Amino acid sequence: MTLLRSLVFLGAAGMLTACDEPTAPTAAATPPALTASVDAAEPPVIAAPRMIEANTVIVDTSAFTGIEGREFALPPERVAGDLRTAVARQLSSTGTVVANVTVRLKRVVLTSPGSAFAFGGPSAIEAEITATDARTGAVLFGPEPLRGTSATVRLPGVIGVATSPSAERDYDQTILGFAAAVQTTLNPPDDAT
Repeated sequence: MTLLRSLVFLGAAGMLTACDEPTAPTAAATPPALTASVDAAEPPVIAAPRMIEANTVIVDTSAFTGIEGREFALPPERVAGDLRTAVARQLSSTGTVVANVTVRLKRVVLTSPGSAFAFGGPSAIEAEITATDARTGAVLFGPEPLRGTSATVRLPGVIGVATSPSAERDYDQTILGFAAAVQTTLNPPDDAT
């Protein structure tokens, strides 16, 4: 038994010796990028997040066939104008990059009270978004699909029917929800980057 204890003790001591602190790397082993001197008086330059501000907002309705889901007919020009205004308002703050934003509208789906009863869910707008630098024409984002929704989410059942806004209010809320989605997509919050 003493022999077994001695062997365990020697094995543990050997393992502890192997866990000794590593030596610092020599100057020859340090990559050149790490040996560059840093002026203590100048703080390191940290790239500011790119904030896109709209120069122009173009809404392409060539793939848009009309509002779906509810009896609420608006001409494509009116929908394009409403989207253009809402997106431009969302992207109007002073940004670091001024961009031309193109929204290629595909669908506007308003959740009807009947759909709210059966399935629930918010109304939505689906489009393809592209942002190009207004000065250079360089593509900053996209083209990427984007789906923006109304802030009013309807639960399935009677509650969904009872909480359904009028078609006009639903449309307005969906336009605003889509514009907010464009803002968040092009200018993500700091913690999302």
